[in-house]
Amino acid sequence: ARRIHFANLPEEATIRIYTLDGDLVRELIHPCGCELQEGESMMSWDLITRNTQAAVSGIYLYTVESPGKGTQVGKFVVIL
Repeated sequence: ARRIHFANLPEEATIRIYTLDGDLVRELIHPCGCELQEGESMMSWDLITRNTQAAVSGIYLYTVESPGKGTQVGKFVVIL
């Protein structure tokens, strides 16, 4: 399965993935409401958009926002 992994996340975080044009592709909430193992700080994106379509090849921007920790910004490339 194709996935993008976000590691070393704070206890609470919101991950937003955007296209280069600034369109929101997907929003992920950590923790996901599921049972976490102690010290678990990773979340995966299954490359499915918020419109339940497969993501296309390209450059994506992301933000990781956390209360009290601020915002981290980054980018990644998807090549299919």
